[in-house]
Amino acid sequence: MNPDHHRALRDAGLTDRPARVLDAPGGGTALLVDVADDELLTVWARAREAVGRTGRWPLLCNRDDEDLFSRFYFEEGAGGADSDPAAILARAETIDVDARLTELRSRFPSENVDPVDYERSLTLAAYGEAPSAQEIRAAVGGEPARISVERYLFDWERAREPLGEPDPGVQDWFGSEHLVCLALLPTAVPWESYAYVHALDAAGWYGQDLLVAAARRWHERFGAEPVGAFGVMTWLKLARPPADPETAWRLAIEHATLAENTLSTPGIPVRAHARQLPALDRWVLFSRP
Repeated sequence: MNPDHHRALRDAGLTDRPARVLDAPGGGTALLVDVADDELLTVWARAREAVGRTGRWPLLCNRDDEDLFSRFYFEEGAGGADSDPAAILARAETIDVDARLTELRSRFPSENVDPVDYERSLTLAAYGEAPSAQEIRAAVGGEPARISVERYLFDWERAREPLGEPDPGVQDWFGSEHLVCLALLPTAVPWESYAYVHALDAAGWYGQDLLVAAARRWHERFGAEPVGAFGVMTWLKLARPPADPETAWRLAIEHATLAENTLSTPGIPVRAHARQLPALDRWVLFSRP
């Protein structure tokens, strides 16, 4: 461990812990320290405050440091292109995020249920009332896509109060993970974390360059910063939640596209997620095999 490593650990408030130095892909090193379950966010916040001095972004990760920088999923996501962080970041600079998200959604499989009847039943259960199926079909067209039905019901539900409290789904997972280390990465740029550490299973399908580009946009729009990356889940803190329904709706679509299990695993409609987003100052995104 060289003097620069010692200074980074000191500035991040980590000198009282055994630390490991791990070679990072593309050159540079990461510094790793183990953290206890009850101090994850405290230790992260202290290291986050020191980024200006350390030049290293802190990221909570799985403790199995031998596989931390595995390029297996990055190679899948690169589709034969260079999977080093610098190459991923360069491709991310050229991405039209909205166009890529639209293309991804077009590849989602069709569902075998009538979206009008199904989504109407969810509204009826949550609000005690719902527009008629005929009204929904008239508003969205004869062969409606689920997302069109969801958008219509999102606007309809916003004028009403649900019967109970919203289901937090996976958002309750923020800060609750076991066998975790804090990695001080060889970059000070928050969204670049996703070019180093695998965060979401689906990124191996659509490419980590898209996740990096989306995370940069979330940072610019909402002050979102990666806190943890665990292969099937990532945590982000944000400074500015979406301030209006339209922005919240678009953001919910992005979450559903890039990390589908965030909503599908707990069974939360896109519109319910969009309704919650203005009140959240942290996100959990979840994508498993």
